[in-house]
Amino acid sequence: MIKHFCAYRGCNNLVDVGSRYCAAHSEYGMKKEQDRQRQYDSHVRLTRDAEYHGFYLIPEWDRMKLFIRGKYRGLCLWSYYQEQTLAELEEVHHIEPLRIAWEKRLTIGNLIPLTHEFHMMVEAEYKKGNMPAMQRELWRLLDRWEREFGGRGG
Repeated sequence: MIKHFCAYRGCNNLVDVGSRYCAAHSEYGMKKEQDRQRQYDSHVRLTRDAEYHGFYLIPEWDRMKLFIRGKYRGLCLWSYYQEQTLAELEEVHHIEPLRIAWEKRLTIGNLIPLTHEFHMMVEAEYKKGNMPAMQRELWRLLDRWEREFGGRGG
């Protein structure tokens, strides 16, 4: 099993890929995730994307997120391919946003696992007007994963 360092700053404990924090820091990790989710909800889901917020509460979305986690082995594809590092996925990004392609909201080829940091970077590029180029890059990452790992336990 591939290991990486605990995400707690300064901790040198090794944890399995798919986990972010060691046993000593797991409570810290849960609190951090709850805070991050609360902030995301108040600043994005309940303001900018209020009309789409309900989608993120349905069981189908929860099942799809679990499927994506398994398919991509819990990894952020941007970190894996662009940064050559192993980072656990924290969010599932719609490459074509809900407001543009509602019909693709549960389409596997429209979903990519990312860390929160890279999700925010992608969203910032979208806002700058670089959506088409960023989308092409995200689809390229999905295609690369399929070529390298598709059909082999993914």
